[in-house]
Amino acid sequence: MSDEVKELRKRLINDCIISRKEGNMQIADGIKVALFEIDHLYQPYFCTDYSQGDGDDD
Repeated sequence: MSDEVKELRKRLINDCIISRKEGNMQIADGIKVALFEIDHLYQPYFCTDYSQGDGDDD
């Protein structure tokens, strides 16, 4: 994980904590989704087939 991504993750965690304290659960939930995506950024999606068509690219 790059330093920039680590810094972004740290800022998002702080924003999530602040949002929860302020009672804004909608924003806190959105930030949690973003944190999940960052944590799994370099992992392939399970059972995802990215191919399209029949493979005949003529």
